Amino acid sequence: MSSLTLAVDSSSENLHLALLDEKQALVEISLALSQPHSQNLMTAIDWVLERAGVNSSHITRLAVGCGPGAFSGLRIGMASMQGLAQALDKPLYTFLAHDLIALKFTWQTGNIAILTDARRQQVYWSSYLSDGCNLTRLTPCQVNGPADLVAQLPETDMLLAGSGIAVYQAEFTKLLPDANLLGVPYTQPNLGFIVDMPVVDDQDENQVGLKLAGKNLEPLYVRPSDAEINLQKKLALQESNEKSNG
Repeated sequence: MSSLTLAVDSSSENLHLALLDEKQALVEISLALSQPHSQNLMTAIDWVLERAGVNSSHITRLAVGCGPGAFSGLRIGMASMQGLAQALDKPLYTFLAHDLIALKFTWQTGNIAILTDARRQQVYWSSYLSDGCNLTRLTPCQVNGPADLVAQLPETDMLLAGSGIAVYQAEFTKLLPDANLLGVPYTQPNLGFIVDMPVVDDQDENQVGLKLAGKNLEPLYVRPSDAEINLQKKLALQESNEKSNG
């Protein structure tokens, strides 16, 4: 049997899964469900394997998205895939969801920015340069409001794609009137591209590819989580009250 990769991305509201051989995705699904990913992920994995006519022992390696995205969803996907990799004694790799969106546009030359909704009037974004065949990441993933983001992009020859475009279409149309803005359906990662992604050095942030996961697997933290922000506010309030009472 050929080498099989089980891939999962849980960084957004939709849950993405695929089983791939060396050439293509054998089964690929995207689930938009109201329940948390924790209630559906393992059942979805079983369904994908059943549709492909294989069982978990046939999996050669696993790949999971490490961000950017919702912290709770990322933790569920990464913890589940890490546990499965340990149970199967198979290697686990991580990938960026932005890379799998940007790879849709490698055929054209020029500057590309992938924007996904980060809420709080912000977007997660990564910028790339394509020569028509190869894709290079120019910046590590960052988070900004639309205006601050645009100030960091080239003024011409830009293609912007992702859910951030769909959410902030009016702002980006005004700020970048000459850019090519692609929202829906260019908002979701294509797990099929994992077939052709090389394994890259964990220390090189500009290489697009898969990275071997270490024992201390952590999501990509672009900004503090809501829990961390709320804790900081609570501690600041306590400190302020102590000063007032003192």
